Amino acid sequence: MNGESDLNWLSPLEEGPRPIYLRIVDALSDARSSGRLQPGDRLPPQRELARMLGVDLTTVTRAFTEARRRNLIDATAGRGTFITPGEPEEPILDLSMNIPPAPAGLSLPALIRTGIDGLLRRSSAEALLSYHPGPGSPAERAAGSAWLSATGDRLPVDRVAVGSGAQALLAAVLLSQTREGDTIVTDALTYPGLIALARATGRKLAGVKSDDKGMLPDDLEEVARRYDARVLYLNPTLHNPTALIIPEARRRDLARMAGKLGLTIVEDDPYSPLLTASPPALLALAPERTFHVATMAKCISPFLRTAFLVAPDSEAIERIAAAIRGTTMMAPPLMTGLACEWARSGLAGEITAAVRAEAQARQKIAREILPSGFASAETSLHLWYPLEGRLRSSELVDAARRRGLAISPADEFSVVSGVADGLRLALGAASSRERLGEGLRSLLSILAGGSGHTPPAV
Repeated sequence: MNGESDLNWLSPLEEGPRPIYLRIVDALSDARSSGRLQPGDRLPPQRELARMLGVDLTTVTRAFTEARRRNLIDATAGRGTFITPGEPEEPILDLSMNIPPAPAGLSLPALIRTGIDGLLRRSSAEALLSYHPGPGSPAERAAGSAWLSATGDRLPVDRVAVGSGAQALLAAVLLSQTREGDTIVTDALTYPGLIALARATGRKLAGVKSDDKGMLPDDLEEVARRYDARVLYLNPTLHNPTALIIPEARRRDLARMAGKLGLTIVEDDPYSPLLTASPPALLALAPERTFHVATMAKCISPFLRTAFLVAPDSEAIERIAAAIRGTTMMAPPLMTGLACEWARSGLAGEITAAVRAEAQARQKIAREILPSGFASAETSLHLWYPLEGRLRSSELVDAARRRGLAISPADEFSVVSGVADGLRLALGAASSRERLGEGLRSLLSILAGGSGHTPPAV
């Protein structure tokens, strides 16, 4: 199309709860994606669009401003407004990144500045500026033991290691406990970091079936024997992506089955601090075979790339330390020092409580806006929406991206292709509750299929 575009892309504007200016942007984005508008097409003047739509000029001006921000259009003085040749900008609202929300009433940047300043005054510069490869200093390991004591009794320091985030410690466990080509059994939908780690290290994954209480012990036995697996990976508390909390009875059944099969258990536990009470950790139920990993990044801030690991015994820690030296070398001293200081002083617990309260408030917003069928827990950072053939997650992800939203489809979490389809929504990355509500209302419109019929709220 050359010259000024026609207005077919605006007719009709989709009905729904979103403001009119955003519906204009949606129509523009959809037309650009479908090819009805091509790079270089000129749009009519804003006043003409306002007159044809029966809205005031300010509404169209807001729409054009947002469209420019998304790199959908560009304006040239004296020539008009044109469709841009580049790709649209990344989504303006991220519902895909699973991070803790900024806690209300606390300024994390201020706490970080104050904490680092105090740490530099109290600590030896040589200690903070030197290499110290291995499982961490005695003081750091003691702080880790204190942080992990919520999972049970205070743990011996010689069974604790410190690492630069959960992924680094998970890598150390896999490298120390498995060989290239070995199979790790896990849920059919599992943490994407595990999928990436298995691929990078030449390990294989086998998916186990689940029900509404979590992994099925009988299927675990069948899959583990079929693949001669040596390691079982579980994320039993606020499971990623389904937000499931495996109840105590099922945890005990899984621990017994792991013992029967001689499996090493890797318990990935980033979210337990977000609960005021949770079932006993597998570390407490099967300490002789469990490697328990807990990061602070998911309950405080991604800034704190500090995680703690508990191994069955001190000999296993030595193997973990060797794997850390061969991969990440050590946990960064300054960041780890701050994390451990916060754990010792109780500030880490205070921040976590504030994050928990904010997560609860955001879950309430989601329940008020979204249709029934979303699985979550009261203070989880994410929700899961099983699609069960009604819609395809890949299509919904594309539609959401055109609306300026990022969401996570099932294939990011799938070990076994075609087992389940669904969407994971993360609630923490939105800059405010208001922005989160706007994004969820936009998603609601997508789920309604543009029919104008809004699904019932949860």
